[in-house]
Amino acid sequence: MKHKKAGLETRLVATLLLTRVMDDARNLDALCDRQHGLSQFLKLDTRDQGLARAITVTALRKHNQIEAVLKQLMDRAPPKRARFLIHSLHVAASQILFLDAPDSAAVDLAVTAIGDDERTSRFRGMSNAVLRRMVREKESVLQKTNTTSSLPRWMEKTLRKDYGKDKAENVSKLTSLEPMVDLTVKSDPHYWADKLGGFVLPTGSVRLTNTNAINRLEGYDSGDWWVQDAAATLPAQLITIDKPAKVLELCAAPGGKTAQLAHAGYTVTAVDISKPRLDRLQQNLDRLNLNAKLIEADIMTFNPDEKFDAILLDAPCSSTGTIRRHPDVLWTRSTEEITTLAKLQFALIEKSKNFLKSGGIFVFSNCSMLKEEGENLLAKAIKQFDDLKIDPIKSEEVNGLEECINGQGALRTLPFHLSNQENPAFGGLDGFFACRFIKR
Repeated sequence: MKHKKAGLETRLVATLLLTRVMDDARNLDALCDRQHGLSQFLKLDTRDQGLARAITVTALRKHNQIEAVLKQLMDRAPPKRARFLIHSLHVAASQILFLDAPDSAAVDLAVTAIGDDERTSRFRGMSNAVLRRMVREKESVLQKTNTTSSLPRWMEKTLRKDYGKDKAENVSKLTSLEPMVDLTVKSDPHYWADKLGGFVLPTGSVRLTNTNAINRLEGYDSGDWWVQDAAATLPAQLITIDKPAKVLELCAAPGGKTAQLAHAGYTVTAVDISKPRLDRLQQNLDRLNLNAKLIEADIMTFNPDEKFDAILLDAPCSSTGTIRRHPDVLWTRSTEEITTLAKLQFALIEKSKNFLKSGGIFVFSNCSMLKEEGENLLAKAIKQFDDLKIDPIKSEEVNGLEECINGQGALRTLPFHLSNQENPAFGGLDGFFACRFIKR
């Protein structure tokens, strides 16, 4: 790099992260992994890694609104092939419009980066003028663009088809807000809410209202709680059999549901195809002082020696329900991929139901909010699998989310559920689908 300006390298890494997500459909968590992430990211110190990631997340979450702002401020659109220029402007805009950073630094660093790169040096003057105008007209351009949908067109179209215009717009509104962190606690949620600074949700989860480092909070080292979105706790709660029944959890990593089942007193066998993810699951169980048998295997070739009393299959999916926390999902998925994933999920149900005892419980879930991976999949399963009978979910099993039980007797949560009217940022939860069968 030609310049050693403070903060320049961090902004360049944020631009690179944004490029990898938007242009290469890369997963942001993988790019920011502290062991195997992007080499340029790993060279930053811990504080700057956090800043680079925060800038990127904001640029992804606010992508459409930033696009609308730039369109207002620029005489002509930049060339579509000028990707470094476009992403550099988005990184600067995310800081100027949405983050607590000095405007002058955001402008100066962006203009320096654009001017230093031979691909974009000719746009230095234009970038400087546009970003300085953005600073001057910040309140005005934000007000003019605050109704811009946060969703890509394909997702907005699909959600409108699935749920109607109003619900699609509500999803968009919640997606534009940074979500709070939810904890699943082993006991006494009110104590931990008071201790850590938060409140207890109707589901029993504790929602934190601060942004302190999770691993420095009281109760982390002693394993009194773990991070898990409130919606993600629901599938494991649908396992309603006597303990210590044998429960098979499939696609188990990262292990929040494994911990729930083990803590509830079940004898848990957890299967996942990824050894690194299983290693991390084991580390989590060790911290929580919980036990489960872990098996590395592909479900489609897995043949256990015994049948189980219950199965929880939290299937690989589009993860579209997690876009509040993982806005990269907005820009790395496609309708074709959704169809492929739905076919895989159906095949996993067909295979894994054979591992279940007659009369046993089978819970299927995923963190997609698209009906193709949920309601439509359930309808197909009911039609084709004579040995599975739907076991409707009861309202008392999902305290506070009774409205989320649909006509099929399945559970459907969306990001705007569990809303908080006084402070919208304190409301919402992940989009999840879950249904329960009994093996005939």
